[in-house]
Amino acid sequence: MPAGVFAAEKKKPAPAAKKQSSASAPAKKQQEPAPVKVTTKTDEALLREHRARLDEISAIERSPGAAKTPALKPMLSDKNPLVRGEAAEAIGKTKDQAAFGELSTAIKSEDDHTRWGAVRGLAALGDNKAVPLLITALGHPEGNTRWKAAQALGELKDARAVDALAEAARSDKSRNVRLAAIEALMKIGGNKAAAAAEGLKNDPDPEIKAWAGAAADKLRVK
Repeated sequence: MPAGVFAAEKKKPAPAAKKQSSASAPAKKQQEPAPVKVTTKTDEALLREHRARLDEISAIERSPGAAKTPALKPMLSDKNPLVRGEAAEAIGKTKDQAAFGELSTAIKSEDDHTRWGAVRGLAALGDNKAVPLLITALGHPEGNTRWKAAQALGELKDARAVDALAEAARSDKSRNVRLAAIEALMKIGGNKAAAAAEGLKNDPDPEIKAWAGAAADKLRVK
């Protein structure tokens, strides 16, 4: 076989680019320096106050006795939304059924943190009177609220939530909400929950399909 039959073809050198004259060459745009974040004394004071309030909530939670709710209630009106949210969840953890009214108001808040804390608080409270409120929250336009509501309904394990959870598992625009709804259906159990999981076993989303298959298998065993 003649040498060089399969030798790579030599590439012709690319023509040299014409140099632009200094007059016509575009000027290089200088990068603007990154803005320097300035922390003021006011910011530091607010941060210290925020941490102090959260520490206060933690101390109340750890304290012995049943008088925690009265100490936590004023924090639902704190100017810091993070504090309001933490207070709402802490109130639910007290298991004080008298706190249901405050949490049922907080879950309707326009502030995300307060609403999220109320959802978690109602789940922690363990009162199934919260189911209609949480079903409503499952349809909230804000995604994290829907996600937390699905989780809360799974914790309460009330069959009244199955239809709403099945709809969320089928059609919510957030994958996280759909997955939380499937998990909640698995926790609640029953024929309707099993049927909802079965109906998602051929979902085009592979993760939804896998979770639905696992839930259907578990519910079938039950």
